[in-house]
Amino acid sequence: MSATTTLSPTAEQESLGSSQHGRFRMPAESSRHSHTLMAFPNRESADSPEHLEALQSEVTNIANAIARFEPVHLYTSEALIPEAKSMVSANVFVKQASVSELWIRDSGPVFVQDLSTGKRTVVKFNFNYWGGKLSFRGDEEIASQIAADANEPWITSKLTMEGGGIEHDGEGTFLGTESCIVNGNRNPGFSKRQVEAELTVKLGVTHFIWIPGVKGYDITDYHIDALARFTSPGVVLLSKPGPNAHPIAIDVYNSARDILTAAKDARGRSIMVHDCEEPDITQLGPPDEHNETIASYANYLLVNGGVIIPRYGQERQDVAALELFKRLFPQREVVQVLINILPRTGGGIHCATQQVPEI
Repeated sequence: MSATTTLSPTAEQESLGSSQHGRFRMPAESSRHSHTLMAFPNRESADSPEHLEALQSEVTNIANAIARFEPVHLYTSEALIPEAKSMVSANVFVKQASVSELWIRDSGPVFVQDLSTGKRTVVKFNFNYWGGKLSFRGDEEIASQIAADANEPWITSKLTMEGGGIEHDGEGTFLGTESCIVNGNRNPGFSKRQVEAELTVKLGVTHFIWIPGVKGYDITDYHIDALARFTSPGVVLLSKPGPNAHPIAIDVYNSARDILTAAKDARGRSIMVHDCEEPDITQLGPPDEHNETIASYANYLLVNGGVIIPRYGQERQDVAALELFKRLFPQREVVQVLINILPRTGGGIHCATQQVPEI
């Protein structure tokens, strides 16, 4: 199958059991939000007390930046509620859940609209800690816990995958890496066609652009949200490896650029690609024991009236990224948040958040 696929609903979707819930549509991240979800990490997800303290500081700095634009629901274990509350602003609401990892984009719910009822609905994809790379510690239940806390209806999927593997333009075009979704460590026995059929029903996407990615390079098997993002329909921000980048990252970038510049979206438009150079990861410090350092400006979050992007303390790349985002999002306020330990723990701002659409 080629890198680009367009699907119509087929009997294959019936075989996956998707039709019992009707059809769904995932709003674009650029649509208006009710609030943003985040998670406050605990000791299980850190190498040391110092590592944990740094993670919690950066998570709450991001939460406070988002809270200027929309409410934040910050989930944490019961024992850490007082500490979390002491670090956040008034528009951040601390809530209890069985959460240890901060990467709520991956473990948490994905929100769609049920087209049969018009209601916001949670899709609970199975979460197995990025292909079984870590032991189960409770985060696999966070999606259903959040749905119950918010009294949201929810549905399940047969797919095991993470929200960081989902990128779409809101008009039917899905962008993802094969290495993290069509992978036996998550979805053994599923063909790419079966994966596409399930995503067509659960997310309302019909046109697929696949980047090969690389299995095993990092804990996520190369999530799309640190590589390529739709800034608007027909326009993609592509993360370009910085100085001293790993040769694997350079190969993935080159492959992605070739595929994207040749691709069409669901409406037949050619894709305009904007490169955004990454910082020099060797200047950020060593990664934690489970990860490669992932430092990408593409790992940003859209919020109501704004866009939250990383700052890495490397002036040339930070300033260039800021100016590019101002051009790409002229109607939004661009806010940079300094992060260092998050990329060294394998992620960034988008990985640590999940938007809840206002439906």
